[in-house]
Amino acid sequence: MAQAHAAIMQQESPRWKAKIRSRSGSAGNLVALAFEADQGISKNKVSQLFRRIAATSQIAPGKLRAELIPDSSWKRAGQRLGPQASQTAARVMHVLSVAERVWGNESDASEWLNGPHAELGGATPFSLLKTEAGGRAVEALLGALEFGFPV
Repeated sequence: MAQAHAAIMQQESPRWKAKIRSRSGSAGNLVALAFEADQGISKNKVSQLFRRIAATSQIAPGKLRAELIPDSSWKRAGQRLGPQASQTAARVMHVLSVAERVWGNESDASEWLNGPHAELGGATPFSLLKTEAGGRAVEALLGALEFGFPV
């Protein structure tokens, strides 16, 4: 049964990926990002991401990246990151996208990511993006901010 499902998914996957990539909206973008992470996100794209976030930080982009994706993983990767590093990068991309929606622009969003927050025990939202659980906590906080819940 599992093999049959895997075979069907393998056949259907290219069509679904094309449909999802063509959609607009955060759900479509998040699914497309998940597919991209599954294939390995390019190091160039990830470098650009960390340069954007570092624009409001006193930490250099490479050091900021090393907080979430260790140098050993970065150096070992070819043109594309491995699965774990790609998942981390996808998490950061998604949270930055949501933060931009909440704060209205990239500069304010990255400033928020780099600043300590009381609801996160004084940690910066960025520092929690190392783990899935931390990413979920940051997403929950952004949701509360976006929809006006008390934080």
